[in-house]
Order: sequence, then C-alpha cells, then structure tokens
Amino acid sequence: MYTPKITIFRDARIIDIAKYGATISYISKETGIPFTSVRNKVYEFENIGVIKTRKRGKKVFVSVPNPNHIIVKSMTEMAKWITDNIWNIDVFIARRFEKNNIDYAFVGITKIKYTHHELRNMIQIAVKKEHFDKAKKLIKSIFSEIDIAVTEDPRETIGKAMSVIYVKCFPVKVVKYKKYDEILYDSNEVVRVRIADNNTEKEAMRYASIEDKMFMPI
Repeated sequence: MYTPKITIFRDARIIDIAKYGATISYISKETGIPFTSVRNKVYEFENIGVIKTRKRGKKVFVSVPNPNHIIVKSMTEMAKWITDNIWNIDVFIARRFEKNNIDYAFVGITKIKYTHHELRNMIQIAVKKEHFDKAKKLIKSIFSEIDIAVTEDPRETIGKAMSVIYVKCFPVKVVKYKKYDEILYDSNEVVRVRIADNNTEKEAMRYASIEDKMFMPI
C-alpha cells in the first residue's frame, strides 16, 4: 500500500471531522492518518484557537468552537472537494490519464458502476501495455496530491472507504471502449469516461486475482 506524505489535505480532513465533535483516535480511524500525526496537528490548531480539546480519562475530545472561523471554512471546503473526488475517483483518474495520453478503459468493478448503476469508489482499469508503468506511477502521484492512501489489495479498504482507495491496472494489447457520460453531482459537469468492451475486459481480467474479484456481484 502506498501511503501519502503529510500535506494540507490532512489538515482539512482533521478539521472537517473535528467540527462535529470527535476523539483524536476516532479522527485517526476515519481518515487513516496516524494517531500521533493527528494528535500533533490537533494541538497545533488549538494553539491558534481553531480547535478546542478536553480530556476525559485517557481520551481526548476535540471540537471546533467557531465553525465560521476563516480557517475552518476554507478547510471544510477543501475536505468537501476531497470527498467529491473520492466518490468520483474514476473521473479524477480519467482526466489525468487523458491529459497524459494514457490509453485506458475501465473494467470490472468500475465498469459495473456504469452498466449496473452501482456507486463504487474502487477502480479497475485496462491500460495499454506500453503505458502500463507510466499509468501506475501516475496513480501514485495523483493520490499523493490529494493525500489519500492507495492500494492494489481491496481487502485493505474494508472499513476505510474514506481513507484508502483500491486502484488496480491490468495490461492489455489493445484498448477498445465505449464512452459514457458521467454527471458530477457537485457541479453538474458532464465528463466522458471510457468503458471497456467485452473483449478488452476479458483480456484485462485474466490478470485479476481472487481478491480483485471479491467485490464483484455474483
């Protein structure tokens, strides 16, 4: 599993959860950010009056005394942007792949999102063999930018849908696809994504492990 470095996106997710009232351990669990990192950041924000803490036994409870504070408002907007991208992660990746001239099409669990209208934030992609290594490196870069951990093992996402995203690329000789229109719920923007045809999907899924197929409907 690739784990991102600390960035301002972590701050946004910490404050976004803290404004509803939470313990440091709960924030750590929900975001996937190490407990020590959350604790240190909470006390940094407390020092400038953005966050308030109170201790009950061994637990430290965190709250936001002023939701209208300029820092809180900006962090909340940033956290919303991250959440929107997590649940439209296929579009997020599609845009970057096309910008970098990577020949791709969604297969498997991601294709089902469009053919069966099931909401998923798990990604399986057929990628032309010549672009395979470039695609995997770009994925690491993409998720590092939004400070979300990415894994090729779907079991690592169980109970962590907002902190760990499963993304798996499968190499194929030729990518054939249809284009689907995806309407983003936050902006009503229409984005066209590539969905693999049956032959491309069949070739790609030859490389799929048992774990890769565990969330596929029977």
